[in-house]
Amino acid sequence: MKKALKKFTPFISIIFFGFALWFLDQELQQYQLTEVTAQLSEIPNIYIAVSLFLSFLSYVVLTAYDALGVEYIGEELEAGKIIRAGYVGYAFSHNIGLALITGGSIRYRIYSAWGFTGMQVTQIVGFSAFTLWIGFCAVGGLALLFATPNLPNDFALPFVSLRVLGIILLLMVVGYIWASAKIKRELTFKDWSFQFPELRLSLQQVTIASVDWLMAASVLYVLLPDVGINFFSFVGIFLLAQIAGLFSQVPGGLGVFESVMLLYLSNFMPGSQVLGILVVYRLIYYILPLLVAIIVLGYQEYQVNRKAVHEFGEKAADWVPRVVPQVLSFSVFIGGAILLFSGALPSEVPRMYWLQHFIPLPVIEMSHFLASLVGAALLVLAGALQRRVDAAYHLTVGLLIFGILFSLLKGADYEEASILAVMLIALLFCRQEFHRKASLFSQQYSRRWLTMIFMVLISAVWLGAFAYQHVEYQRNLWWEFTLMGDAPRYLRATVAALGFAVIIGLVKLLRPNKQKRRVAENDVERSKKVIMNADHALSNLALLGDKQFLFSDSGESFIMFRIENRSCIALGDPVGKKEEAESLIWAFYEYCLDQDLNPVFYDVGNKYLEYYMDLELPSFKIGEEGKVNLTAFDLERLDPSIQTNCTYLENQGYEWKLLAPGEAAPFLPTLKQISSESLRSQKRKEAGFSVGNFDEQYLQHFPIAMVEKEGVPVAFSNILSSGGRQEITTDLLRYRSGVPHGVIDFMVAQTMKWGAEQGYQRFNLGLAPLSGSNEQQFSSRWGRLINFVYTYGENIYGFKTVRSYKEKYRPDWQPKYLVCPAGLAMPGILSSLAKVVGGGLSTPVSTKMDSLSPEAESQG
Repeated sequence: MKKALKKFTPFISIIFFGFALWFLDQELQQYQLTEVTAQLSEIPNIYIAVSLFLSFLSYVVLTAYDALGVEYIGEELEAGKIIRAGYVGYAFSHNIGLALITGGSIRYRIYSAWGFTGMQVTQIVGFSAFTLWIGFCAVGGLALLFATPNLPNDFALPFVSLRVLGIILLLMVVGYIWASAKIKRELTFKDWSFQFPELRLSLQQVTIASVDWLMAASVLYVLLPDVGINFFSFVGIFLLAQIAGLFSQVPGGLGVFESVMLLYLSNFMPGSQVLGILVVYRLIYYILPLLVAIIVLGYQEYQVNRKAVHEFGEKAADWVPRVVPQVLSFSVFIGGAILLFSGALPSEVPRMYWLQHFIPLPVIEMSHFLASLVGAALLVLAGALQRRVDAAYHLTVGLLIFGILFSLLKGADYEEASILAVMLIALLFCRQEFHRKASLFSQQYSRRWLTMIFMVLISAVWLGAFAYQHVEYQRNLWWEFTLMGDAPRYLRATVAALGFAVIIGLVKLLRPNKQKRRVAENDVERSKKVIMNADHALSNLALLGDKQFLFSDSGESFIMFRIENRSCIALGDPVGKKEEAESLIWAFYEYCLDQDLNPVFYDVGNKYLEYYMDLELPSFKIGEEGKVNLTAFDLERLDPSIQTNCTYLENQGYEWKLLAPGEAAPFLPTLKQISSESLRSQKRKEAGFSVGNFDEQYLQHFPIAMVEKEGVPVAFSNILSSGGRQEITTDLLRYRSGVPHGVIDFMVAQTMKWGAEQGYQRFNLGLAPLSGSNEQQFSSRWGRLINFVYTYGENIYGFKTVRSYKEKYRPDWQPKYLVCPAGLAMPGILSSLAKVVGGGLSTPVSTKMDSLSPEAESQG
């Protein structure tokens, strides 16, 4: 039920948006589009200048929310940085909607660069959101109680009166201030905890937020003509309109806010004048701050990645391919919207009279009809372009060519033809970026993307309905073909565009989910055939039987994953054919979207990192994986302490023995005892997922290396290997408590020696968490965030200890990453990841190699 409700939630935005357009249409029926546009030029310049200044002050005050949030969590930050983060976050959330998600994601990106953890950013965002609402209650309560606005008689509210609502709001403010003064302890509910700020901070919240709301209302108020509207009465209606826009979840409250304000202000001035003023207000308070925020965000990214920017010329070839699909996808979507809006508006009369001398009327009619169809098709194809689908590229190129042609033929619209031509040229120069072989109908669109498509379609319908509302509807309009018959052309084109959208939607809805069909649970035998040709030894963890698999169409590649809460966690890179990796990564991502899960790629390398970047998911470096070259292996080249341990154990009568797969069956009871004793002495329990566990069926797949003394097994490990003798590694490393700790060095060194003799190319030492050549910078930026996972997951030893131990084997280090959504989703993802990787928050386990060293053990 919860999942179904969440899937329906985005369509609530569409319903609110459609209702708002319907209401605007009803209120503006007696006006024409030309009257609204004429009102834009009648607003005095001095009013616009004052409104711009007040908008600037309002955003400055907004940033103080973040300053209070930083103080609340007990941190300190420069004022300039707080202003930068707060301004950018609010500018985006005001325009895009879903303030906690959009503003939270932006702030996470900025604050994490300054050393803040995901949990701290979540606290700042939550505190700021609460500040916004407590200010709303204070200002709204005072305005509704002491300056109650007069509403139209036919306007119904779910309250006895607005004064009663004002009293309730003020009581909430007083209650919060009282609780801040009296309640000092931390309040907890399940996994959530909250502590009231001190009285001084809560009073600052109410004061600053109240000033902000008053300034935001003033931005619109100063644009109004002198028609006798009381400011404080206006504030009450302004807040009601804002709350309606926020609850609708329509980006920026577009249409919903305007509907409420139009309902009130039309009592004082013509509706066309109100709508013109509201358009100017939206430009001043929403669009212009957003454009400035984009520039500020660019500056912030430059400050964080200054070195990378200086090296841009050298790395442009790697960076540009990741950006191009996103930019072109967005531009094609805009191009589709332009064609639909153009088809809904009246044609330029002089151009039409000039065009009739060259183009027959049937061609004009058909061009107008097909141009709207092209616009609708571009909206759909834009999402597939973002996913680099080659079929979408070819279709888009063709449609842009036809769109340019139809724009010129339907009304000599050279402006939109020029815009489409620029998009076409950009696409032609970027052909190589759209190489992914995939079916167009198999693409899964996010609900956010579908919402945008529906909003454009609804806007186009309303725009035409408003433009031609003076035209009386008659049945013969559908068959009327005249040079200036814009209304009939609009009707025919709109029905065609909507019909196309409905057909595409039904096809995608009724088409079986291809990714879901390719998912198998615990399909060990099928995955084993793929692992035989894998180039990574840790792909054998698929044989644990604790994972699900998403197979490629050929069945020769897969991604292994596990679902925990709302996170779908993939382990490592795709296993199998390299040429199928990109399509598998996209298939997994689309499967997660369809199942309403957060896609998480854990412990992936840089081999396919550019493919993950195409998903628009951030990557976090979680450490480095050590690999020892076995082609020139020599035990004497290793650290002297390893040689000393090996020599000592050999002199004490310890022997290393290898059993082929299946030969260890008689020894399994003994090995089980060794395993249990080893875990008990180290105060650990079996984990799984990213490391092996003692399972007899699992162990039968691998060679078992045993260490014996006087013929009695005292330690063992299972050996994982990749196809083509490329890589081996040890998985479980278990030993009796009385055995010298040097047995770890002895088992690993002997396994390396055996691997070199068998012709294997490298030995995988596993992950050294939070390590790398730029360790200090990395730790200051992400260390505290990612350390959550490793504190409770794999890294009880301390990453420096793990790194220093593995360094004794002289490995080459390769980076490893976590790729997943950031923002407010991050705490839940990390919690799920810790549970899957470590078996729960109370169950620490080691990194890949099941045990490491005496130092590591004591550190744990």
